[in-house]
Amino acid sequence: MKPGSGKMRAGSKKGVVGILAGLIVFSVIAGGFLLFFGSGSAAASPTCNLVVNSENLADNAVQSAIDSASPGWKVCLGAGSFPEQLTISTPGLKLVGAGAAKTFIDPTSVVADTVDWDSAPTHTPAAALLFVNNTTGVTIQGLAVSGSSSAGSISGCGEEFIGVDIQNSSGTTLLNDGVTGIELPPALLGCQNQLAVYAYTGYYATSYVPASPVTVTMTHVSVTKYGKNGITCDDPALSCVLSGDSVVGIGPTSATAQNGIQIAYGAVGTLSHDLVKQNAYTGTLSTLDWYGNGYQAAGILLYLPGAGTTVETSTVSSNAMGVVSYGPAPIQIVGNSVSGSTGYGIVENGEYGTQALIANNTVNEAGAGGVGILVDNGTFNLTGNHIEHSSSSGTNGASQVVCGSGSYLACSPSQSVSTAAIQAVSESSAGPTNLVLSGNVFRSDSLSIATTSVLGGSVSLQFA
Repeated sequence: MKPGSGKMRAGSKKGVVGILAGLIVFSVIAGGFLLFFGSGSAAASPTCNLVVNSENLADNAVQSAIDSASPGWKVCLGAGSFPEQLTISTPGLKLVGAGAAKTFIDPTSVVADTVDWDSAPTHTPAAALLFVNNTTGVTIQGLAVSGSSSAGSISGCGEEFIGVDIQNSSGTTLLNDGVTGIELPPALLGCQNQLAVYAYTGYYATSYVPASPVTVTMTHVSVTKYGKNGITCDDPALSCVLSGDSVVGIGPTSATAQNGIQIAYGAVGTLSHDLVKQNAYTGTLSTLDWYGNGYQAAGILLYLPGAGTTVETSTVSSNAMGVVSYGPAPIQIVGNSVSGSTGYGIVENGEYGTQALIANNTVNEAGAGGVGILVDNGTFNLTGNHIEHSSSSGTNGASQVVCGSGSYLACSPSQSVSTAAIQAVSESSAGPTNLVLSGNVFRSDSLSIATTSVLGGSVSLQFA
């Protein structure tokens, strides 16, 4: 089973107050009160430049405050629900709530406010609840973005539904936020258009590469109830730094193949101390065989990621596929706890010349019986991993077909690889598979290591 664009394939209102240097200007807008600063810099105020504590009659008090803010200003929101669809284009603006359990951006309906520049051949309209639009240095902190009230305004698969859309906006920071409810009704849940957090530059369809690197940081962000992807970071020149985030899927479902976190198409991901769980697809087109013709969900999907991508000290549990990487870039998967994967705990599918470090991970498939670690094409340093309960009686069975009938690769007769704690496969079209093994621990596994070469490939093992 190979991954594909956003999926695994055998193959993302309250009044305003502000104070600065003793200058206060009052203005009445649509039944609310707007207090703003006539001049000066945000640095002169230790707290908030603008405060929104109650909605106005037009339900646009927050957007009005954002539009009136100068670069670098801090707009603070009180507790409550603000039924607005927001756009931020002001450099350095800080939008700060009273806490993700207290302040909610929750519009009752949404309209397309941008397009997805990564969609081809035409640019798909996109309705983003909170849109960070081609700017720099924006911070969104201490609030929740919810699509629960507005999902009904998305009529089908032809319009994207996005919680937080970060479009070519370097220096964007999400801190202590929540994103939820970015999912369509059950009949439409299989659409690929529901992304809770989507950061990208637009390269995939336009070949545009920003002149300067684009960095997006997400820290302690909670993502739940998403239709397709929880957090998506796509395209070259984009670097996403994720730390302490929690991304929880809807669990086994026949409706859609979810991905918790996706780093793709040249983006570089630095992931640490994240929690990703409950992403599993059980539909008629699903497969638990990496080489099978079908689709599957992943906790963390690295699809053609940029060089230097790392996944460290994270907890990845109860997914069909735990951590999956597909592509030639050198990456590191280190110090993670991966458990309960019905398909594979860790997959690293490279190309000729790929180098990857997979070290000090605990992969425990107790109760699920999935494969521990699968590597394919490249040079892999597997050091200090602790792998438990990879079982031939688990959901993957005694073996997985690598090529032949029902698989991604054609060959005759069919060839398989045995279920094992570590599987190593090589295909001649992509070069040899070389393993350097050191200090790995096996416990209650049906088989420690299994290797298979198909179509003229070769696998070599070196024990350091």
